[in-house]
Amino acid sequence: MPYDSKSDIWSLGCVLYEMCALVPPFRADDMQGLYKKVIKGKYPRIPEHFSQEMATVIKFML
Repeated sequence: MPYDSKSDIWSLGCVLYEMCALVPPFRADDMQGLYKKVIKGKYPRIPEHFSQEMATVIKFML
């Protein structure tokens, strides 16, 4: 399936998350594990010194 703007927004959310947290939002030992984490969409909150608004923007992007 070709990429679209939703893929671009998700990718930007990953970059923004990593800029704040200094680690990627989804981490796993193998591709299968990474796939499962991305599908679940659960990731740790960005550090508390960032605003709730920033966390919300990232949440909507991811």
